[in-house]
Amino acid sequence: MPEHFSLVIGAALPAYMSYVFAAVLGIGLGWLMVRNKDVDYTKVRTLSKEDFKSNMRRGQLVDIRSKKEYELDKIKGARNYKASDFTSKYAKIRKDKPVYLYCANGRKSKRIAKKMIRKQFSAIYVLKDGFNSYKKL
Repeated sequence: MPEHFSLVIGAALPAYMSYVFAAVLGIGLGWLMVRNKDVDYTKVRTLSKEDFKSNMRRGQLVDIRSKKEYELDKIKGARNYKASDFTSKYAKIRKDKPVYLYCANGRKSKRIAKKMIRKQFSAIYVLKDGFNSYKKL
C-alpha cells in the first residue's frame, strides 16, 4: 500500500485497516450502483410552465415548498408537503395517477421525483424552474 494512501484516510493506521477501508468503500459504491440499476428515470419529465399549466389538472398537484411559502402564494388546487416530510406522506398520494410537482426553483422537486420513481409511482411531472417561473406566466 502506498504511503500517501494512509495520509488520505488518516494518520498512522495499521496496514490492514487500509484494506478494510478500501473494501468497505468498494462494497458501498457497488451497492449504490445496483440499487439504482432497475429504476426507470424516464418517468420523470420536466415540463415548461405552459405545458405544466395546461396538464396539471390531469393528475395530483403537489407543492413541496415550505408551509409559509405555500400560504403566501400557490397554484390553486395544490396540496402542500414539505420536502423533509415528503417521504412519510407517500400513502396520501396515489401511485397510479400522474403527479405534478413543483418547488421554488425546480431542484427539490427533481430530487423528490427520483425518490418517488424508486417507490413505483407511475409518472412524475416537474415544473421547469419551479414556482418562480410559473408566477411569471
